[in-house]
Amino acid sequence: MALQLWEALKEAIPLYTGLSPATFFTVLALALAMYHVASDLLESSDRLREHEEESQPLPPPVQLEESTEEELKQYDGTDPKKPLLMAIKGQIYDVSLSSPFAYWAFR
Repeated sequence: MALQLWEALKEAIPLYTGLSPATFFTVLALALAMYHVASDLLESSDRLREHEEESQPLPPPVQLEESTEEELKQYDGTDPKKPLLMAIKGQIYDVSLSSPFAYWAFR
């Protein structure tokens, strides 16, 4: 039964596709591999989007009176008792709850 099916496929594939059976199955395998890669990428982006929706919004800016760069450096994450602060366009934000890699990103 399986041998008859294989023989029928070997005759039908070149007639319908113009490809040899080996080429046809190679193209089929590549198409399946690309499908799986693309679906994994889309699935991981969906998981990332769900994670972003679950995450809490950033707290409001920390209000420090006219801080100098030296004063702000005290809040660089090296002291676990102090928050990790970051200044953007004059506003100071507490980024302590963000990624553990935030400390290294702003050094």
